[in-house]
Amino acid sequence: MKKISDNFCGYLKVGDDKCAYSVSNNIVTLLPAQNEETEIDEAFERLRSRKTELPEYLLGEDYDGLIAIIRNDKFSTRSLGFTPSIKFATPIIIKAEGNGEGFFRNLTEEWDRFHAIMFIGGNINAVCNPQLAVEKSNYDGYLKNDGAREIKIRPWNDYTYSTEFEMDGEKIALTISVAQTGEDVNAEHHGAYSLGELNSFIRLTFEKAKSFNDVEKYYSIIKDLIAILTLQNNVSFETDIRQKNSENELFRTGVCRIFDHYENYSVRKCQNVISIYSISDYVPNLINAIMNNEADSLLEILPEDNGMIGKVTITNIQDLCTALEVAYKWGKRNREKDNLIENLKKEIKKTIAIFTESHDDMNVNETTIKSAFDYLDYTLKQKILTLYNENRCIIDAIIAKRSLPQISEASVAAFVNLRNNKTHSGTVEWGDSARIYTALFALGYACLFRYVDIPDKVIESVLVRIF
Repeated sequence: MKKISDNFCGYLKVGDDKCAYSVSNNIVTLLPAQNEETEIDEAFERLRSRKTELPEYLLGEDYDGLIAIIRNDKFSTRSLGFTPSIKFATPIIIKAEGNGEGFFRNLTEEWDRFHAIMFIGGNINAVCNPQLAVEKSNYDGYLKNDGAREIKIRPWNDYTYSTEFEMDGEKIALTISVAQTGEDVNAEHHGAYSLGELNSFIRLTFEKAKSFNDVEKYYSIIKDLIAILTLQNNVSFETDIRQKNSENELFRTGVCRIFDHYENYSVRKCQNVISIYSISDYVPNLINAIMNNEADSLLEILPEDNGMIGKVTITNIQDLCTALEVAYKWGKRNREKDNLIENLKKEIKKTIAIFTESHDDMNVNETTIKSAFDYLDYTLKQKILTLYNENRCIIDAIIAKRSLPQISEASVAAFVNLRNNKTHSGTVEWGDSARIYTALFALGYACLFRYVDIPDKVIESVLVRIF
């Protein structure tokens, strides 16, 4: 697979103008590529005043092939001196996998289209251990045979999960498996001979070709999926795009470099994350929940830096309270107590209507009566206790394993008061109020997993292992 360097240069087309460009990490500098000073000034003015729908991909080439650079923010211009220049930060760069006649002959769409997007290695290896693809060797035999041994890769069917599901009204094929890279001489390691490498991957294949503008969308969905399974937001992996050739076989057409703001990345091993195979039948449901932003409140809780693991801040408390409030609203449960609240609202509205009919001098629209009762609901403490009771077997198993404090009316009230005191008075008196944080964090996961229809037995086995 080609790599995209930290620094490179070439030419880009911006509208009708050709520009020289240089890239330093994610900062792109454009220079008008005209010869005459007047032409340079005119081109610079067109670039500076360019108005187009964002994001846009700027297509061009570097030293050995096609390149595409996304722009989703305005240009920053500099016109002082002899070389007027334009800069912008790019979140994504895509580089063509090939540049020869054979590569272009295989394309069945324009290069800026793809039929599949694949996410490989990095933190995906933790949630989908690539070692599953290797047949276990006999260590005793290895010792008896003077170090000679055979490395066997199991058949794809033994470790590949495939399914189809709908997202955005379109059928998508999901594949989770392990990719094998070929053996080669490794120039980066002074010519050492490599037997190859195994990396796990997640691939989405579409019925209709997608454009480069869709790369960020699908990357974000899979990134959030891996974050949830890793219990951290600072995750990374490689991304490439593929087309179907004339024989309907996928081949790689481009590699993507996607920039993020993380200082470091998760180093959690497979024993400290949720295995994607343990919930594989429900991954499509989880992907759809992520796409619909229903997992956002849980993602807000996850750490973005390895230095924050095991630490609880008041922001974590506030975010966890929000996540549990959101979880309570998920509408797959018909709670009798919620029905009572709705009936109470109806009776209050009837009472208001009767009262105003006999008092012509009162205009309800001039009061806060209506809005006051529209938001009538149970307290957050009561909602958390209800969620706990609905997931009690799962959470109690975690509490017993970790010897955590019990969840009770008093402990939940103290936890919620941390959030309330910070919100209303700006003060935080910790005491023992945050000791149930881990159990409530696990409760947030249990609620999300139940919402995407994962059975309670599976949820318990998965969460007890990682919490």
